[in-house]
Amino acid sequence: MTRGAKSRRPTTRRETSEGSTRPRAWRWRLAAREGFETAITGRWTSLLVMVTVAWACAVPGAADAVGVTRAVEGERAWLDAGGRVFVVTGARDAQGQTNPVPAATCDALSRVDGIAASFALKRTSAVGSLSYIPEGRVSLYEVTPGAFAFLGAEPVPAGSVLATQGFAERTGVVSGDHVRVTRRAGPESNPATSDPLTVTVVDSAVMGEEYAGSLLLPYTPSPSDATADLCYVRTDTAHYAAVESALGVWLEYGGKPAIANPRQPSGPFTVDYTHAYEDRPLRWVWVPTAAILALLWGMIQWFRRGQVAIYATFGARPHSRLIMQATEWGVLAAAGAVWGWSIGVVAAIAFGARAGQALQLVTYHAGLALLAASAAVILIGLRPTGTLLNALKDR
Repeated sequence: MTRGAKSRRPTTRRETSEGSTRPRAWRWRLAAREGFETAITGRWTSLLVMVTVAWACAVPGAADAVGVTRAVEGERAWLDAGGRVFVVTGARDAQGQTNPVPAATCDALSRVDGIAASFALKRTSAVGSLSYIPEGRVSLYEVTPGAFAFLGAEPVPAGSVLATQGFAERTGVVSGDHVRVTRRAGPESNPATSDPLTVTVVDSAVMGEEYAGSLLLPYTPSPSDATADLCYVRTDTAHYAAVESALGVWLEYGGKPAIANPRQPSGPFTVDYTHAYEDRPLRWVWVPTAAILALLWGMIQWFRRGQVAIYATFGARPHSRLIMQATEWGVLAAAGAVWGWSIGVVAAIAFGARAGQALQLVTYHAGLALLAASAAVILIGLRPTGTLLNALKDR
């Protein structure tokens, strides 16, 4: 070595301008391994984090899935009972009598965009019976052919009679039976017996309790200006308001617009199924869930601030400490998420949720809660931390 030349020696510490040294920065692999080891050996702390994450992934999504399933089933029952159905009647005339509605026009409304099905109904004063049950009297109503589509039935070319479920339960008739309907004499009808007809059993709940246990006799309105007492119209959510406002004009009689009444009335004490899914109370429950996870992690790091200062003293820079905390969180959150997601799906199905909704909503709430909590973990890991020397100076 020549005079004046400086000797070179290996070192693991960097010299500063004041002549002091500081530890070499950790490699990311070392920081990740340290975070993994902390998660594995954390015992009660690690168990607390995993249990909390499992709860966050199980309970909110399962509760929301059960609520959504009940709302869907409630809407289905509401639709079966006449939701989105209008019962149209004529306006009253000068003598206080209710005007009829044009039967042919009513039956043809099913061809209008936004109307799923429609038919006209005419009350009769006659009672009837089946040929092989002569004493089994039943109320008769005449309906236009649109009643088949409205009630979910298929017409038979040779002729059909629509038997309500109440009538079928009382008499034992089933779909496909061949019968003759005997019409007894009434104030406005003469006795008559029909040709052989094929029975089609239908659920008349959508029409109202008045028709339970009755027979519906299809007929073709003739002449074209024939009238009926009521018009049933089924629409959908998108066209509900437009159809409601137009029905009065479409079915006017004698220059007076008809009156469209919802089959299932709505009000402040009824459920609005149009916005029930978007307005459900548990839709945003993942937000407080993520806040609870972030608060728990922040408290753990607060109680660990002495340990973090030791890491900083031995060369763990902010990015190294972030890798350590993120790795520990990732290991614990992944284990808790798998555990909680499985429990949440099974619990939701056990409490009545549909499998598809349980899978979707448990995954939805768990995913968003973990994403938001992970973002908070990163922010917590980026906070500045001093060394042991800084901690001693603050005392």
